[in-house]
Amino acid sequence: MPGVDTILSDEDYIIEKAKDAQRYNIHSAKAWMLTAKTLFPANFKIQFEAYLMEKQSGNVQEAAECFSSLIKSRQNFSSLLPEISAIANALRSSEGSFLSQMFDNICPDIQLTILKTSVENSDDTMEHCRLLVLLLKKFPQLGVDSLVKTLINAEKFFYDNRYARLLVVETLPLLSSLESPRLLQRLVIKAIDFYNSYVNDEAEHDITDPWQRLFGVLDLMGRQLGWDSFFVNYSNSLNKEQYFQKLLTLRNYDDCRQLLYCGTTFFLRALYEQKSLKGNHILVEALSDPDTPPSKRRKGDVEVTGISAHQFQTAANCWELLHSNELISREFTKLANQLQVRPWSDGFTEEFALYRGNYEEALPQSSISTLTASIVKVSINYFQKKYAACIESILAALPQLPNVEGILEPELIVGGKHRHLHFLPLTKVAIMHYFCTILIRILLNSGNNTDLTYGHMLVLMQLGWPQEEAIFIHILDMIRQKGVFHYHLFSSYIIHIDILEELSFIWNEQGNNIVLDILPNSQQHLGQRRIGTRGADKGVKEDFKQAMKAQVARSNESVLNILTQFITAERTYFLQLV
Repeated sequence: MPGVDTILSDEDYIIEKAKDAQRYNIHSAKAWMLTAKTLFPANFKIQFEAYLMEKQSGNVQEAAECFSSLIKSRQNFSSLLPEISAIANALRSSEGSFLSQMFDNICPDIQLTILKTSVENSDDTMEHCRLLVLLLKKFPQLGVDSLVKTLINAEKFFYDNRYARLLVVETLPLLSSLESPRLLQRLVIKAIDFYNSYVNDEAEHDITDPWQRLFGVLDLMGRQLGWDSFFVNYSNSLNKEQYFQKLLTLRNYDDCRQLLYCGTTFFLRALYEQKSLKGNHILVEALSDPDTPPSKRRKGDVEVTGISAHQFQTAANCWELLHSNELISREFTKLANQLQVRPWSDGFTEEFALYRGNYEEALPQSSISTLTASIVKVSINYFQKKYAACIESILAALPQLPNVEGILEPELIVGGKHRHLHFLPLTKVAIMHYFCTILIRILLNSGNNTDLTYGHMLVLMQLGWPQEEAIFIHILDMIRQKGVFHYHLFSSYIIHIDILEELSFIWNEQGNNIVLDILPNSQQHLGQRRIGTRGADKGVKEDFKQAMKAQVARSNESVLNILTQFITAERTYFLQLV
């Protein structure tokens, strides 16, 4: 008949009453549910509804008790699987939730059953491994060997980085030991590969202190193989020089694994730090001044200056150590072939070749005409005394100068007679300063003592002033000795106030009769009379003073632009000179 309710069982009738009461009176609902549980203590449906009611009411302890009873009963276990899966997902989340709180209020035996069940009922290999990691984090006493073997032998392991991440980041920290040295060695290699790839991937930043984690993996291996704990208990504050000196002591060990893995990790870290700091800088042969005291920080025959210099030298020293004998070199090559990312292939090997003076390896191909390639060619060609090629590379680089202006590099020239390399920033000022400094040295080495050569040097030294002050003083001495200086490009290119003042001073010096033929068209304007310091022609002196004032008025002009115009305009002179 219409309107007649469907006949319910006693259990379903009480459940419906409890659900209805839950909408308006939770206490009444609990009373109905208590009645149901008393009358039908073994009924799964009633026990599950009781759990859902406590869960919906947010009662953590009561829900934990109800769910524990359901697990213990082992009835309709398949019906609990969705809830077990939800609990496992909640535990994997970093955010607290009702289910994770409920899990914490369940006794360990039932917790273990819940997690084991979630693992056993996962079909996907990745999901299975993640749940197994969760189980082992909660119950490390179960041992993680099986998980390690599952992960490292997974079919997708070598092309799906999620497996490597799960193994290296999540699983390895759970290991206290591992029976198989061979498997442990595979794990260390995979850890080196994973963290090296991770730090060189600019898109990933979620793992805190990856290098410290990698040394933690080395610590696991070191403890089993009896390594010196100094090499694996690495801290961020450790003195790198001290660590490297200690690495050197491992060179003659029959077992090269400690040097191989610790040395490679240290090398990769130094290289990563160097690349991170280096930014938009390139390594070039810089200059030394034997008349200036050498730096106390220099070690060996080569000094490297500029940003990331210390990190580069650390990486270079490690590279040499890892190739110091046939055995370690062969093992390092094997290890390198297993790395997905080889950061040394991105510029370091060329920098290292330059550092060791292997110019042919460091020289870019002649077909490459980028700004950086041109600068490196300038550097190498100059130090090979191939001045024409050096000047050609300077001229090729000028149209490619960057827009970023930058500042002068104070360490472009250091004291001493040793080789000096410098990390040059790719800014307009730094590059032009480097070019001008090299051109001045080329002019000095040419043996050409003409006024035109000295005048060109005066133009070029304006950007780096007062770094070339010693050369400037030498030029002034030569002018005094000769008593005359002809340079008709003076008014076009020399505007630096200190140079102008010094030239005005020697023009006004008492007791001398210096002829400065430096004004434009001075021969025509002055009726073939040159400007001398003691000339009686007041008009000549006035012309000179006015000309100097005009140059001083230009002292705020861009020296960069003037020098670019100058080198371009005088290209024929420079090329003919060499």
